[in-house]
Amino acid sequence: MDAKLYWLFGFVGLYWAYCLFWGIKGAIQSKTSADYFVAGRSIGIWVFVLAATATSFSGWTFVGHPGLILQEGLSYAFASFYALTIPFTGVLFLRRQWIIGKAFGHITPGEMYTEYYGGNAMRLLTVLVAFLFSVPYLGVQLRASGDLFHVLTDGLVSIEVGMFALSAVVMIYVASGGLRSVAYVDCAQCILLALGIVILGGIAISYIGGWSAFIDGIASMVKQNLASGTKITPAGHSSLVALPGSIQAVSANTDAVGSSWTGIMCMTYMFALMGIQSSPAFSMWAFANKTSEPFQLQQVWASSLVIGIILFTFTIVQGLGGNILES
Repeated sequence: MDAKLYWLFGFVGLYWAYCLFWGIKGAIQSKTSADYFVAGRSIGIWVFVLAATATSFSGWTFVGHPGLILQEGLSYAFASFYALTIPFTGVLFLRRQWIIGKAFGHITPGEMYTEYYGGNAMRLLTVLVAFLFSVPYLGVQLRASGDLFHVLTDGLVSIEVGMFALSAVVMIYVASGGLRSVAYVDCAQCILLALGIVILGGIAISYIGGWSAFIDGIASMVKQNLASGTKITPAGHSSLVALPGSIQAVSANTDAVGSSWTGIMCMTYMFALMGIQSSPAFSMWAFANKTSEPFQLQQVWASSLVIGIILFTFTIVQGLGGNILES
């Protein structure tokens, strides 16, 4: 077995041990339903800032975002503005929900909506919405994790084994420890997410040969596109570095000229992601906070500034750098 696999299994083992530790600790500390579901309303400032950022920008930002830049070029990279749109709904709703939860002792969003509207219909609808969102989302995430294990281990671990192993760890620490366990695991995930993107971007620049070689590589690919007539926008530019217009009226994305990531496509994609911080899960994050101070720190500084800078620099370096290294 290659030395890299020992490192991989070692770090994965440490991470899983950390997850299980917080699952056990959370189970011990959870004495009431409020302890389990909203961590006793005691989540601190920096725990929320890190955990909410990790929840908002998860594995799809780490893997999928650079991957789409690799595939589509800078036309998709404009969607990095979701670093602004995701926390925008948090700006609108989280502090208000925190105040309501504090005043009336709500533990779940279903309780909040039931008290406001009356009757159990809203409670059931909230559970249904959470279920219909969470199950497909978890399925896609866990399947992607299994694929990642399979690739990183050079096929030693099958997709199914990797997927079920991760599912077991997630189920154990979430089900046993509740929101407190999720919060402290997400703190580590946020740090790993940010550092991982930055480090991989630095590695890409290093393999390319430096910043000048990176710029020259982009220029070379643009010239190749123009010379071959491939990936050309309706305006005659390379879609590697230009948007293919504001909108294209086509029946399928494969029929789009240059790229399907037009201005309207990027904008509606960013609007769709605004649902993350208005979801039932984030209502519970709001209820769990000790004070309302963390909201502005997470929404403005962590999401919009720090993650925004990372998305507009290092994910672009990863995506375009991958194209340069392949060419």
